[in-house]
Amino acid sequence: IVLAQARSCAQWRGVVPLLLLDEVVAHLDGTRRLELFEEICQIGAQTWMTGTDAALFAGLDGSAQFFRVENGQIH
Repeated sequence: IVLAQARSCAQWRGVVPLLLLDEVVAHLDGTRRLELFEEICQIGAQTWMTGTDAALFAGLDGSAQFFRVENGQIH
């Protein structure tokens, strides 16, 4: 639903929203994760995704910035 609304805003209003997705990749299998990443890239939305397992974001290598928070510091 969130992706559909984002795509609608981009197409109909010409405004690409900012997406905040908390731990969403932890609930998806590998195929669905790659489909999610592809859809987000197609929409062109700036997207912040959180997660505790960096390996789950491997499908975004080369097309995303990664930040790690450790001991209250951003790396």
